[in-house]
Amino acid sequence: MFKVDNINIIMKSFKEIYEKEEILGKLALGSEYENYGVSEIHCIDLVGKIENPNVTKISQSMNMTRGAISKITKKLLNSNLIDKYKNPNNDKEIYFKLTESGEELYKYHEIKHKQWEARNRIFFKNIDKKEEKIVTNFLIKFNSYLDELIETEGEI
Repeated sequence: MFKVDNINIIMKSFKEIYEKEEILGKLALGSEYENYGVSEIHCIDLVGKIENPNVTKISQSMNMTRGAISKITKKLLNSNLIDKYKNPNNDKEIYFKLTESGEELYKYHEIKHKQWEARNRIFFKNIDKKEEKIVTNFLIKFNSYLDELIETEGEI
C-alpha cells in the first residue's frame, strides 16, 4: 500500500515531468514558434496525421473539449497554419488541412519529435527491464483509473 507521502511525490513528479517536457519542447522548437502553445502544435500534428480531421476527431485524440479545440483551430486559421473545407458529400461538417506554413511546422515538429525520442532513449536504455515493467504497469493502471473517472463524470 502506498503512503500518502509517496502518492504526493508521484503526483508532484508527474507535474514536474510534464512541465520540464514542455520547457524542452519550447526550447527545441525555438523562437520561430514561440507564439504557439503545446496544444496548438499537437493540433497541427493531428491535422497532418489523421484522415478528415475535424473538431470532434481532434478533441477525442487530444482529450480536450470540442470548445477548446474550436478555439485552437480558430487561432490556427487566423495564423494561416490550417485551412477549413467541407466534404461535397457532407455540407455540414467542417474539416481542416494544413497550409504550406502549417505543413512546414508539421514537418519541423516531426523532426523534433524524433530527436526527443532519441534523447529519452538515452535515459531509458539504462533502466532495468524489471523496473520498466513495473512503471509501465503502474502507468497503464493509473491511466485506466483516470479514464474511468472521466467516463463517470462525463464530458467537461
